Amino acid sequence: MKKKLLSLFLVGVMALGLLAGCGGNAGNSENKGSENKGTENAGNSEEDGYSTTIDMEEEAYTVAIQVVTLPGSDFSAYEADMEAAINEITLPAINCKVDIQFVWISEINKTTQMGVAGNEKLDLIHVATVQRISSVVGSDLLLDLNEGNLLKNRGPKLVEIFKDTLGAGYVNGQQLAVPAKIYTANARGICYNKTMADKLGITVPEKITFDELDTILNEVSKKAPADVNAYYTGSGELNYLYWLQAYDSFGSEASYGVILDVEKDPTVVNLYETQMFKDYCLRTWKWTQNGVQPGDSTDSSTAQDYFNAGKLFCTVGTISPEQNTTTASTAGAAGIECGWATIVDPVVTNSDITEYMWGIASNSERPDKAMDFLNFLYSNAEVANILKYGIKDTNYFFVEGSDKIIFPNGEKLYLPLFYQGGNNLDMLIQAPANEAYMQELVEFQNSATISPIAGYLFNDADYQTESSVIYTTILEYLPTLQNGMCESEAATLEYIDEFVAKLKANGIDDVIAANQAQLDAYLAEQ
Repeated sequence: MKKKLLSLFLVGVMALGLLAGCGGNAGNSENKGSENKGTENAGNSEEDGYSTTIDMEEEAYTVAIQVVTLPGSDFSAYEADMEAAINEITLPAINCKVDIQFVWISEINKTTQMGVAGNEKLDLIHVATVQRISSVVGSDLLLDLNEGNLLKNRGPKLVEIFKDTLGAGYVNGQQLAVPAKIYTANARGICYNKTMADKLGITVPEKITFDELDTILNEVSKKAPADVNAYYTGSGELNYLYWLQAYDSFGSEASYGVILDVEKDPTVVNLYETQMFKDYCLRTWKWTQNGVQPGDSTDSSTAQDYFNAGKLFCTVGTISPEQNTTTASTAGAAGIECGWATIVDPVVTNSDITEYMWGIASNSERPDKAMDFLNFLYSNAEVANILKYGIKDTNYFFVEGSDKIIFPNGEKLYLPLFYQGGNNLDMLIQAPANEAYMQELVEFQNSATISPIAGYLFNDADYQTESSVIYTTILEYLPTLQNGMCESEAATLEYIDEFVAKLKANGIDDVIAANQAQLDAYLAEQ
């Protein structure tokens, strides 16, 4: 069932200057076929829906857009200049202004939920990372983008660019979000401090297994200075196993189950009662005992903080030309050369497509203007560059002799690590990437396989109560287990049993059964 990505990517790059989509079926069980069902059956004709023409005579509307950053970051000093620079472009083009709302990733869920509930100023919502569409389908946070033919009439560039992948945001008859990334293929594994590895005499292959990672981490722990950790889980609320083993996950931290090998058996199971999870927890327990990781779930610092300070050997995460460039840039500013080791080969899954999406808040005062801005973001590289890189000669400089490649200003650093927006083909390139960067993106995308369930999305509207308590339970137990904080291996296994029993009591089996039923229906239609 594995398929190589279509050469349509490269054709679109060369011929049109935009990407056609990532191939495969990217709808859900209600969205079969190559066209996005939502844009065809919007429920209103163009005459009854939003006008396709922007009113340039009315008072300009200010679109509030969430830009998500690392905890502790503060880019407020650049906010006014960035907004002014964007407004100079958008006012004469689409008659709107922008209100940039910087939000820490640790606060995005609470900020969005309270903002919509309190009818605060919100328009474009970060539907991504820890606030994925799979966890907010039934929460009433997002506007149906098909109401009044909104997406079709005011987002033609989005429809043109994303095509099939729009289906990843189409569920229960509603288009709740649109993709933010054009290139969605990701490998998974570790980014490591190559400067440190070379100094310690440790060789890390480009492709490793989980067992080989264990060997490497223990070697680092023995050779590195006492104040350097080989591995770090931090608060432990993010399930790091996702980046260390291959499986398809549903919901926040696998709260709706996982499929261990979709090619062989598309059965949804509870990750936390699998032998794979038990083995992982026993391994993390040993890592804490052996000094590989500190094993302190109260430490609120991020892995990136320690890595860039030279106090951490590696971090887990996605591996792709885009992600690698961002990581290498921030680490390079600290004098660290990065290396990467792939554990999970490049793939396009629903998780990859929905990792970064845009939605419009259900309480948006002017959804049409929000869509105007989002559509323009993927049409105008200047606006996209400002949101991603900040202000020229303030936040970044051009590499000598280039008008395309930039490097960040270390004294006025602006790096919103969780922002995705704009058409990469037209945007600036961040060093250490070079002119070959776009070709690398295309080749990497074409090297990936497409998951046979890339277009499937579980509709959790009937399970909002269960979803909340299941996720809360995961956050209760996962930090202790990932940080290896139980007294012994036996105590670890007992704690896992307690964890699983509580998940079952809170309804995870019912949710997984519903997920399986929807998935079976989806597969039957393919």
